Amino acid sequence: MRFIQQQGFSVKAGKVGAFQTWVTANEKRLRDAYPDGASLLGIYAAVFTSEKNAGNFYSLEQVDSYGALDTLAALAKDPASELAKVQAEFIPFLDLANYDAPGSKMLLKAVADATVFDDQA
Repeated sequence: MRFIQQQGFSVKAGKVGAFQTWVTANEKRLRDAYPDGASLLGIYAAVFTSEKNAGNFYSLEQVDSYGALDTLAALAKDPASELAKVQAEFIPFLDLANYDAPGSKMLLKAVADATVFDDQA
């Protein structure tokens, strides 16, 4: 199976420049912390979008199974893992205290792998 997990988020006001600097210096380190079956495709800034509340920045991950999502979650909770360590540096840039800050999460499944139903039956 092929999935893309998209997470949209907002960066704290006044921290965007520092966030860009951090991502530039640490994106490879973050990529390397991903387990087999999952990979970070990148961290992106929205240049233009019609989405009003999805966030101005996006993390895109590719995973090959639901199990890979579980593995990512477990590593993120394990303070000894490199993924948790690098995420602990990443998270303070996010505007999590502001409940009105734009954010989103989406899991996309490849059409070839998805169960679809024809509504013309």
